[in-house]
Amino acid sequence: MKRINLFLFLTLSFFYSFLNAQEDKESKQPRQVFTSEERDSLQLWFYDRATAMGIKGEKRDSFYNIILYNSSRVKKLLKRQDELAQDALVSKFEALLDEQNSEVRQLLDERQYQYYLETYSKMMDSVYRRRGWPRKKK
Repeated sequence: MKRINLFLFLTLSFFYSFLNAQEDKESKQPRQVFTSEERDSLQLWFYDRATAMGIKGEKRDSFYNIILYNSSRVKKLLKRQDELAQDALVSKFEALLDEQNSEVRQLLDERQYQYYLETYSKMMDSVYRRRGWPRKKK
């Protein structure tokens, strides 16, 4: 249980930091990507989704590791937002999401994967909307 709590804490810390560390280019003031209610939901998302999907043990740890690793990659990418045009940034962001989805797909069965896609897509819709990015229909 301590190991799961540590993974959850680390995952949420990294994910929360990359979501809230973004700066508004014009004002240079930190901008909130998610509302406090959405942040609360994010904190529960990882644990709840894994539980709802029936992911346990090493499989659960692997799932958390994939999300954590890719969250840190997204954080690094978003630090480069001043260097990249918006379309290039969005393209690279989507490529990272595609890689994450591919890794998760190898880990989960079809039912679990579809559930993951549905719930994760809702979170990403909020990221796209708040950043003013166009969202490709898949």
